[in-house]
Order: sequence, then structure tokens, then C-alpha cells
Amino acid sequence: MKELRFHGRREPRYDQVAPFVATPRLLAEAALREGKYVQFRPPWLFLRGFKPETALLRVDGDPIETYQEDASLDWAVVTDPTLLGEVNVLTGLKPGGLLLVNGEASGAVKGKARVITRDLSGLAKAHKAPLTPALIGAVIGLTDLVRLETVEALLKGAAGGDRLRRASLGALHAGFGSTRGK
Repeated sequence: MKELRFHGRREPRYDQVAPFVATPRLLAEAALREGKYVQFRPPWLFLRGFKPETALLRVDGDPIETYQEDASLDWAVVTDPTLLGEVNVLTGLKPGGLLLVNGEASGAVKGKARVITRDLSGLAKAHKAPLTPALIGAVIGLTDLVRLETVEALLKGAAGGDRLRRASLGALHAGFGSTRGK
């Protein structure tokens, strides 16, 4: 079983889904389409306004029989680098686990995890797309959790205009390319 935890913040608005919630949700949907079993635990529904929050994703080829909140993480993803000074993002990460940080500096991370930093927000802005597709691409590039083609199909079928779909696909591929083989 592979376990990922996503760290981020939500704006106190109900009309937008934060990238740290939308990314594991789309990855879970892609894994389901590929016939895998998933467990997705988003944060509580009430908005806490800019407070650090997490979402947990478990993916396996066999049924997942654990419901524990404690995780033995293979990967952790930080969508907001300002969290590094506030939260121990390495809690529960296996020895040799991987931490992906969306940002330019990871000096605040102390531990034995392998840390990879990428400016995924910059990639998303360059493609005029939301952060979520770039984040998904980066996660897939590092983990091979799901196939890139499955997520492409999900994004092509997503609501929104043709320009947004093209921008999202561009950001997905840019994120994937930024971490592939790292």
C-alpha cells in the first residue's frame, strides 16, 4: 500500500477547492479508473481559514483494510512552503521517504527524508492554469502512482472551457517533466 499526505491551507471560501485537497481527490479518481483500491481522507468540511490542514491518500492493488488516521507515509507533499516552519511535515514519513515541496527553498526541513523542491506555482502560472494539474503531474512523475494518460483523460473531461483544459494539460505535463526521473 502506498500512502501520501498533502499539506496545505484553505481560503475561507466554499466556492474553491484547495490544491492540497483537489490533487489527492483527482489521483484517487484516476486510481479507481485503473482498478486500484483507494482511501481518501480530506480535512473536515468546516473552514478554518488559512490554518494548516492535511489530506491523506492511500492506494493499493488489494483492498485497504486499515482505517487508522496514523499513516506510514511513502510520500508527503507540501503545497504551501510557509507551512515548513509551522508544521512537522515529516511526521509519519518512512525512513528514506520523499518530501515534495512546492516552492523555491527547503532549508526549513530537518530530517532524513529526501526533499525535492519545485516551483509548481510558477509552472502553473506560466501555463495560466490552477496549481492542481502541475501538482498532480509532479506527484505522478515522482511516484508512478497512476498513469499520466488516466489523469489526462480526467482533465479532458473536466468542466470548464477549452482554454482551461489546454492550460491544465500543459501544466500537468510541465509538472510531470519537472520531477520525472528525479
